Amino acid sequence: MTALLVLTAAAPPALAAQARPAATADATTTVPAAAPAAAETVGELMYPEGLGADLGPEPTTLGLAAAAGPDPAGLATGELDGRTYWATDAAAGAEHLAFTPDAEWRAAADAPLTATLTYRDAGTGSLVARLGAEGAAHRIPLTGSDTWRTAAVELAPGTEPGADLLLTGEQGDAARDITVAAVRVADTGAESVLGTAVTARQLTMRAGDSDDGLVTGEHAGRGYWGTDRAAGTGFLYGNVTDTLAHDTRDTTVLVTVDYLDEADAGGFLLHYDSPGDALAERFRPSPTVPFTGSGEWRSHTFALTDAILTNRTNGGDFRIATQGAGAEIRVAAVRVSLAADALDPTTGLRALIDDADLARYAAREGDRDGQYPEGATDTLAAAIDAAREVADQEGVTEDAARAALETLHTALAEFRASAATTDLARGADTTASSGENPAAVVDGDTATAWTSGDEGAGEWLTVDLGRRQTIDDVRVWFAGNYSQAFAVQVSNDGDDFTTVREGGGTSANRYARVGFAETRARYVRVAFEGYANGATRQSVGAVEVRDQREVTPNPRLIEPRDPDEDWIVADFDVRRYGADPSGRRDSTDAIRRALYDCSDAGGGTVFLPEGTYRVTDTVEVFSFCTLRGVGAGPDPEDGDYGTVVTADLASGDEGPALFRVGGSAGVVGVTTWYPEQSAADPVPYNHTFEIPGRAWSGNENYMMSTVADVTMLNSYRGIGVSTMRNDRGEGASSGQVHESTTLRDIRGTVLYAGITAFNGADVGTWQDITLSNAYWAEAPDAYAPPDRAALDAWTRANGTGFVLGDLEWDQFTDIRISDYRIGIDVVPGQRAAFCGVFVDTEVTRTDVALRADLDSRWGLGMADSVLSGSTASVQVVGTAYVKVTDTELEGPTEGTVHRLAGEAPDREPPATGEPRAERGVLYPANAPRTPVGTPPQRDATAAIQRTLDRAARAGGGIVYLPAGWYRLEGHLRVPEGVELRGSSAVPQRDLLGSSAGSVLFAYEGRDTAEADTATALITLDGERAGVKGLRVFHPENNPADPDGLAPYPYVVRGTAPGTYVVNVGLPNAWNGVEMAAGADGFVVQKLAGAFLHRGITVGANAGGRVEGVLSNGNATARVGYALPWWGVESAIFPEVIDTYTRAQSDLVTVEGATGLRLLDVFGYGYRNGLVVGSGEVTAFNLGTDNLHQDGHTVAAGPDADVTVVNLMRYNGATSTGPVRLVNVLALNMVNRAVTATAAPEGAGTVTLTGNETEPGRYEEGSGITARAEAAPGYRFDHWTANGEPIDGGAALPLTVDGDLELVAHFVGSA
Repeated sequence: MTALLVLTAAAPPALAAQARPAATADATTTVPAAAPAAAETVGELMYPEGLGADLGPEPTTLGLAAAAGPDPAGLATGELDGRTYWATDAAAGAEHLAFTPDAEWRAAADAPLTATLTYRDAGTGSLVARLGAEGAAHRIPLTGSDTWRTAAVELAPGTEPGADLLLTGEQGDAARDITVAAVRVADTGAESVLGTAVTARQLTMRAGDSDDGLVTGEHAGRGYWGTDRAAGTGFLYGNVTDTLAHDTRDTTVLVTVDYLDEADAGGFLLHYDSPGDALAERFRPSPTVPFTGSGEWRSHTFALTDAILTNRTNGGDFRIATQGAGAEIRVAAVRVSLAADALDPTTGLRALIDDADLARYAAREGDRDGQYPEGATDTLAAAIDAAREVADQEGVTEDAARAALETLHTALAEFRASAATTDLARGADTTASSGENPAAVVDGDTATAWTSGDEGAGEWLTVDLGRRQTIDDVRVWFAGNYSQAFAVQVSNDGDDFTTVREGGGTSANRYARVGFAETRARYVRVAFEGYANGATRQSVGAVEVRDQREVTPNPRLIEPRDPDEDWIVADFDVRRYGADPSGRRDSTDAIRRALYDCSDAGGGTVFLPEGTYRVTDTVEVFSFCTLRGVGAGPDPEDGDYGTVVTADLASGDEGPALFRVGGSAGVVGVTTWYPEQSAADPVPYNHTFEIPGRAWSGNENYMMSTVADVTMLNSYRGIGVSTMRNDRGEGASSGQVHESTTLRDIRGTVLYAGITAFNGADVGTWQDITLSNAYWAEAPDAYAPPDRAALDAWTRANGTGFVLGDLEWDQFTDIRISDYRIGIDVVPGQRAAFCGVFVDTEVTRTDVALRADLDSRWGLGMADSVLSGSTASVQVVGTAYVKVTDTELEGPTEGTVHRLAGEAPDREPPATGEPRAERGVLYPANAPRTPVGTPPQRDATAAIQRTLDRAARAGGGIVYLPAGWYRLEGHLRVPEGVELRGSSAVPQRDLLGSSAGSVLFAYEGRDTAEADTATALITLDGERAGVKGLRVFHPENNPADPDGLAPYPYVVRGTAPGTYVVNVGLPNAWNGVEMAAGADGFVVQKLAGAFLHRGITVGANAGGRVEGVLSNGNATARVGYALPWWGVESAIFPEVIDTYTRAQSDLVTVEGATGLRLLDVFGYGYRNGLVVGSGEVTAFNLGTDNLHQDGHTVAAGPDADVTVVNLMRYNGATSTGPVRLVNVLALNMVNRAVTATAAPEGAGTVTLTGNETEPGRYEEGSGITARAEAAPGYRFDHWTANGEPIDGGAALPLTVDGDLELVAHFVGSA
């Protein structure tokens, strides 16, 4: 199990050379201005699963004309063992069977073709298949089994273009007759050519389960990947793009492997994804192909009739495995084709209907980039309905299906062509240094691409905009290969070019966006210098050129209703866009336009003041933006809900969600109400809040979405996380994944499903959530409160509080759920299974309080909680387990429920509310900054410091840095009572190619001597000084630097009481945050990023809090700064995790603190999680994943006092030193049974103390103490362990190294 979900195309681990060759300008190819992208032919679309013929007296064909020859009259037909057939009869003139493919399909098909033949295995000799009379012969041996068999062969085209598939028989040098029941012909749908450089199309290959042993090289002119089982690489995984093949039931999947047949023993096979949920069904084995030791490159095609390709084979669709002691394999290429089992003439039409429906689903109407004219989606929907009517007709002919497909194809092309664009390069004349089809980069379709020649020494693309135009933004979409270094150059004459920005790509199939100072030019050239992973070609799907829209926020400070809440910095106010706070007019468009401006400004907060706003369609909150209302709080007085959003939406399960929340974005402080909802007869609606992850628009919405301080008065479905269908057609397992959601201060009445969450690849935090029917039943009359008894009856019969799928390491605190049929329902996931912990949770008035359907490798922990159900308090399905400590179970239990001894300490709330500046005055910093995407060149340090000092002289306040990029060449000192704030009002992190928000580019401190004690970049130098809502990036600390990463001082150091760090991101910090001696009552809250040497260090202070920290070394690569030669995610382990974070970094280090509280802290890939040399620490929900082999989740010194409630871990060890653990949840933990009894019985008592992991079981390697106490008339004498005497007194410390039966022996006293 791993919490590191890699979202880039896999590649060999060898790094690209760091040479930077200059681009050349010869071998130019010129093309005319491009029309919209060349559409797929009707033949391609008509037969997505290939062509076929089912033979017999009345044959059925699909795109494949069948004939016998040279004399058709000699053909024999019949039926045998339930199969109809054709048979040759050479004596009668029918010497062969010929199959002619549809001409359009054949012209577009990618060679080679794969033929799947069902034949009668009678007699001896061979069935021979070839393309045309001159094509290479492929022989299928006949063994005389007298059964029907199926074989697949790959056919290279011969010298005859469009030649027929010919089938004949031979026996020795003579012809023989053959009998064939069915033929399928498919082209290569996906392929990956392997080697030091990889060329891939629709098929991603990766080494596994570790890539440490991947072997790359060349043999006989072919590159290859090879396994090295001893070094950890025993498999080669393949994953077909979901848009090509996903859930392939009723289809034969053909996988062809080009392999080196060098071993003389053993063989290879596939493990592939097949129907069923068992592990064996996700790794179903194919027949084994034996090695023969020929020393030749050979090909074998596996025909998988039951493969489903749903990404469940350890994240892939299949893997190549070897069989036999010491067997290894070298693979040059893998190809995947699809062949339909049944010949359905509507298959292509239905596939196009799905494509068109997806385009309609993903479309937005409007005049912004990528949006469609008003009414366009309705027009497309009508065309889809007309096509579906034909597809659903019984007995539809191939001709009718083809005609309907042509009509829909035209409608879809017209729809796509109508999209608005601000791309100045669209359709422009394009030239390239080499290669073919440079016009593909300006055709508006990233699926088409220009591929350069293979010189490996620099290439370029030049776009002619037709005239001089103002530009400041270029975006490059890299296809199969990407350039780690390129330059954007401009010219007015096409001869003399000036570089305006250097950039770099970090992944295939991703944009690299580069901004630069506004300039005027006619020609824009992208000159490529760097090649990824040893590649020798460049591959580009799009070059887009824009004059980016500039939006300037007008920030103002809003005082919260609750003095404990944070000040609101409002960059945009919806009322200025025409939103109606009376609720009479529709405010949807006004709110959307405010959010568009916020996004174009690079992020910030859109303010929704007190009032009621009518919304009639989904409001989308874009990445790095927050929609902020005035929250009702937990108990609003006099029904004053602050900001109310009236959801006047279309009903239905598939209707619009009310809010859709992007990455590093949030909705905060609103109350929602559905005016058409009924408690007596509830109306289904989609989710009120939708967190889609990668399902919406891609990677920029993948991480760190927030919903906080909201009240849902009467939702049908409350919050949906990873429940939205992917808008690009990707499967749920990879296409709907998310990370690190924050759900906080949420309350309300939700009728059917309170919160539903799936597919979390890393830690989410859920805090202070209450689902109760009281919120609607006790609402003011204006909200039509229903009778409570009727409401309870419906939700108790139909509702579920939480539906939790495959969430990895999620952490739950202060949860209250009541009046549902099932309180918490843990269900099978889209990709993995649930693993998480709860503290202070109450589930009451339910039939089943907690139901858990879990994989046996995973689990759920509950501490300091109450679970009450009339049918079951806990109901565990299958082999899973639930651990409970200090938890009341009111009602029966079913399945494996481990009740552990122990009592959780009180989890004291903070003495004050959210940390904030005491004085409510806003000071916008008049400091140099650049728009998001443009690296800053002017130092902003002095200007920011002047504003900080001015605020301090005036008595304090908030110094505000609007969204943009700022350059720091020195230190900043935040004085007493002053807060330095960026544009993010919610937790944030860089988003896989998108780095908006307020970012400080820190150039100060590289290679500082004594970095741990040197002056921090930002010093919080006075009481209640703080920093919020920004990120700090070190552009000179590149993971790919040949000299490695360099030391830097701490980014933030707090030196005084009440200092705080909130909603801050540090993507590549050497040292993160230090709260030094004297920083009593400090708060570090929602800190994210990577810490290469030290994470959070806490000195001798009192009463500090560390909450909501998530750190993972992949943060260094998941950035959107587009700097040249930046470290890529495929190299994150050798460059960052293995070398730095896991080798030397501890997430939290404590020396001398007292009363320190940790909540929801998690680290991936560290040496240790929490290290306490001395001090008093209590932690709730603490976890680690993939620690150093010698690391611990908790390491305590002899003078430490450490208690952890709900510890989660994978790899490493749980703890060392004096640590009290309450509820430990560790995957793959080795437990040992330990018992302790007294002899003779009644002579005394024996107790065990230690960290119990299951009743009567303790983790191997952990310490326990057995204590013997004699009864009156007896005294302790000695111990035995497993029957053998051991030394020790009445208090016996031991290390658990196996199952242990301890007996304390007593004797009578004198």
